[in-house]
Amino acid sequence: MPHLQTTTATGSMYRIVVIMLFAAAALLATINLPYAPRTWFDEGSHLHVPETLVRYGKYADISATPDGGVEFRYHGPTIGIGPTIMLPVAAVYQAFGIGLTQARIVIVIYFALALVAGYALAQRLYGGWPALIALALLLASRTVNYEGLIEYGRQVLGEAPGVAFVFLGMLAWLTALKMAAAPSARRTHLIWSVLAGLGFGMALVTKNQFVLIVPLALLLTALLDWRYYRAGSWVLRLVPLVVSVACFGVWTLTQFALLGPGTFFENIQQTRQAAGGAIFVFNIRSTLRAGYYLLRPDLYGGLIIPALAYTIWRARSRTVQGLSDALLALLIGLWLAWFVGASLGWPRYAFPAVALSALTVARLAFDTVAWLRRLLPVAATVAVVYLIAIIVLPLALTARVVFTPDDSAQRFAAYLNATVPETAIIATWEPELGVLTDHNYRYPPQPTLDQAVRSTWLGGAPVQYDWYAERPPYVVVGGFGSYTGVYNTPELERHYIQVAQIGTYALFMHR
Repeated sequence: MPHLQTTTATGSMYRIVVIMLFAAAALLATINLPYAPRTWFDEGSHLHVPETLVRYGKYADISATPDGGVEFRYHGPTIGIGPTIMLPVAAVYQAFGIGLTQARIVIVIYFALALVAGYALAQRLYGGWPALIALALLLASRTVNYEGLIEYGRQVLGEAPGVAFVFLGMLAWLTALKMAAAPSARRTHLIWSVLAGLGFGMALVTKNQFVLIVPLALLLTALLDWRYYRAGSWVLRLVPLVVSVACFGVWTLTQFALLGPGTFFENIQQTRQAAGGAIFVFNIRSTLRAGYYLLRPDLYGGLIIPALAYTIWRARSRTVQGLSDALLALLIGLWLAWFVGASLGWPRYAFPAVALSALTVARLAFDTVAWLRRLLPVAATVAVVYLIAIIVLPLALTARVVFTPDDSAQRFAAYLNATVPETAIIATWEPELGVLTDHNYRYPPQPTLDQAVRSTWLGGAPVQYDWYAERPPYVVVGGFGSYTGVYNTPELERHYIQVAQIGTYALFMHR
């Protein structure tokens, strides 16, 4: 690794390993795509929006009404992830029909973009061998209990697309930075600064959590460059920040125009309420849970925090490289500070910082092995073995997920199609079924989700939802319904009989 001489042999070995990693990524991203991981609540609720857009021309979530009509819901998934995901999925639905596989292919494309952009960014920042390590770490970003980039890149969630846009924004920002000192490249410098803003801006539009971190990181980077580094230009300090915030502003104004003031401000109120139960919690249990996740040895070998510290130390240099390290350190550091200090501590919230940390951990690992080889070659060998282990073991866990598909959702959907009339009302909190069948599903109101989050994660009061008031002829209780206990009431046992159980899904029929 370090101090490898640039020879034909080492160059060939490098290219072979890179090709093998990308080939492994392609296989792990596509094999058993509809069944691994099994589709679930978040993915299902997201997919309601493009389906509703295609079928009804409404950018909204959907639920059946008690009388069999249609209720459009403009909160929840409509703002959980943005049009950068919803519109491509809707376009694929329009062209190839509605289905889980079609939607997941869109995210696989984003996953591929994130992987290529992340590798290119690491190569631009740190060179070939650290970039190879970063590529491997991106693929190995899961833990024993929680998913990583490959798993997120197989589901309709915002993590993989958001990371892809941040990587692209940073690539454009680095290109603009290198042109800052060249007067002859002023126009090109401006173009790359705008492209950087667009990349960061698309991340902001894709997932709301990026709004908390990216603009602040860009602002602090601009201030540091102005007062300390003096390596960039005013164009680079201002344009990416202004363009990225403008992208989010345009999307916000678009929502206002589409929804009207009443629904728009209702959305803001519900978002503020939900933020109090997930985004800004300030709970000691959540802080401890988040801290444990970041320090656990199965997440990059427990090196995220040491790598961040090393990146900050490297950023002391008043150079282009130092400023580049400063932006990366600010993105990671601010994100982890919010995750540990304020958020619910759900590990998925930390994932963008985890993905960015693949680059900093790779640099730390590369430099550590180089240093040890000079001082203590045996220790360098141990470090290399440790690095290989923290890459291979998570990849093995991911392979196990991919090669042990779970088609229970599809089998349960087939059972519903065969036995339950499409016009019947089915009360459930398993929104993924709405993508797999055309039945009339009646979901709990959106504010109930905030109650469920507070109850299950913060020990709050149980969910208050009188689902039986509407006397639904059928009830389906799956993974999310069981987890929240929303249908775990005396009425279910007293008035319903279980008629089927497939995987985690149970179908109940009114007596």
